Amino acid sequence: MKNQLSQLTSLKTTIRQILGTRLTNIIKLSEKEFNLLIKELESDPLFEKLRNERIIRYKKFPNTGFSNAFLEFNENISIDHSIIDIGSILERKEEVIRKIKQIGIEDFKKHILYNDDNLSYSEIAEKCKVTVDEVKKIIDLLNEISIQSEFHNPSSIDISSQIKYNKIASIDKDEKGHFMINLFSPNMVRGRYELDYEKLKEIKNRKMQSLVNKLELINARKTLIYQILEKLISHQKDFLATGNFDNRRLLTQKDLSGEINIDPSIVSRIIKNRSVVIPAGIEISLQDFFSNKKDIKKLLTRKIIEKSKSKLSAEKIKQMIKKEFRVNISRRSVAYYLEEFKLKK
Repeated sequence: MKNQLSQLTSLKTTIRQILGTRLTNIIKLSEKEFNLLIKELESDPLFEKLRNERIIRYKKFPNTGFSNAFLEFNENISIDHSIIDIGSILERKEEVIRKIKQIGIEDFKKHILYNDDNLSYSEIAEKCKVTVDEVKKIIDLLNEISIQSEFHNPSSIDISSQIKYNKIASIDKDEKGHFMINLFSPNMVRGRYELDYEKLKEIKNRKMQSLVNKLELINARKTLIYQILEKLISHQKDFLATGNFDNRRLLTQKDLSGEINIDPSIVSRIIKNRSVVIPAGIEISLQDFFSNKKDIKKLLTRKIIEKSKSKLSAEKIKQMIKKEFRVNISRRSVAYYLEEFKLKK
């Protein structure tokens, strides 16, 4: 028993070391490259064998769901039309969506999208009353939606500029009024891979360790994206409830990186060029959830005003900010913020 525990600990230690050296590389991958990696990995017979034996399972992230938007058609295509046969894709997508509606959304989610029971294609077909070929077509579409996310769910942010955003989720309220994350990528919707390490260490296969390493790297990227979204919701509930940028709480990337115990550079890479749709129906970049230097100085000015029972001059506010928060701000900037506050009343 001690020897088994030692082997298990050794396996996990090796994985942590690999994650430490390769995490940056997996985060740098584009959404397309990342989802192609997942497709290649899940096409591996060894992966399928481990999944059928329930050594590998999907584990959905808490408080997440799938967005109906990934089954909708978009006319605002944001990628090079010459690369993809758009007509063929839309025709095939329409056919598959009809089949999903025939199956019913709940059965589609339970047996195909999440597949918590690790059903085989034939078992899924039997449960959903469709053919195995139709199950494969649906799964192929889900993979394609993840890989070609720019096509199926194009961003509306700065569409005329060189910056291309990847719209990863919508933040919505559930029936109880709680915020939840509805993801656009089926690969993210399925969540992370849950591994049975006890059974894994019993398998004598030279490819197994390499497969496990890749699974853990994929888990790391998915989990970090989820954690960041979850923390942003936790910190910015007032902003999300109103859609008013003035209601954002003071939050820096350094603050958030400390909360989830990762380097700030990782947070910076993850939020770069990613966006979400907030309850107000507006698409914003993840960077918009954080405070820049101007935001911080503006917030501190507001805090001083709200705490004071009497009217203060710009010079007095400047001195109080320096004394209380140790932040230097010009009298001119304070005067500008005061004028801005008046206009918004």
